[in-house]
Amino acid sequence: MKKQRRHMGTHVFLAILAVSVLVPFLYIVLMAFGKNVSGVSALFPEEYTLDNFRKLLREHQFVRWLTNSLLLSGFTMCLSVILTSVTVYIMSRLKFAGKTYFFNGILLIQIFPLSLSMVSINKIFAEMGMLNKLWGLVLVDSVIASIGLVLLAKGFFDSIPYELDEAAMMDGANLRQVLWHVILPLVKPMLAIVAVQSFVLSYNEYVIASVVMTNGFESMPLAVGLQSLIAGQYGTNWGVYCATAVIGSLPMVILFYSLQKYFIAGLTEGGVKF
Repeated sequence: MKKQRRHMGTHVFLAILAVSVLVPFLYIVLMAFGKNVSGVSALFPEEYTLDNFRKLLREHQFVRWLTNSLLLSGFTMCLSVILTSVTVYIMSRLKFAGKTYFFNGILLIQIFPLSLSMVSINKIFAEMGMLNKLWGLVLVDSVIASIGLVLLAKGFFDSIPYELDEAAMMDGANLRQVLWHVILPLVKPMLAIVAVQSFVLSYNEYVIASVVMTNGFESMPLAVGLQSLIAGQYGTNWGVYCATAVIGSLPMVILFYSLQKYFIAGLTEGGVKF
């Protein structure tokens, strides 16, 4: 009986947690289809229509914003996977002077909030001619994502026996071949986590993008453009805002479910191995 009550309590808690997470998403979807939604005080819209989606596509730069965000997040994801893989392989496998200081430096960077670097990033972008350039934002987001993901991936890399590297080197493989043909196939779950996390970070990043992408609405990624629907040229329009949020969330949902098997395996195995 105690065991049954404990299981029942667990299921009740999980049900409450699921409802608390799903209700806000359901509310946003209902608001996206609501007609003449002028605020968020009403529990449910009185009428439902597709006008918000039509306005979004006809009157706003949504397609441009989404394209910018997909390009930004896609390149950031690829570059972050490369940077994280190479950095973690070097820290996990190679011995060099200052290795401990290098790792401690990465830990130290995590202490400072991103807002402290806004002035420096804006100054660097202005001096190097990278303002309103998507590739400049890709570089910054890739570095920021990689710094945090290096700490997550190192424990996974450390769990792979070094004897595999030695066996490959005895067969004539160099460091690049060992990384590509031996290590990376064994850490696919962790690479999936790096890919998803870097994509989501770049896709949702607002602070840096709002500072360095200021050349009109066409240069904005989706996160900055989404904010303009509430405060800016278009004023407050909750229906269109929610419609943008619903469509804009689809790429992240598709990416997660495409890599779900590797993502969950990386979280469980990486947590044990770390």
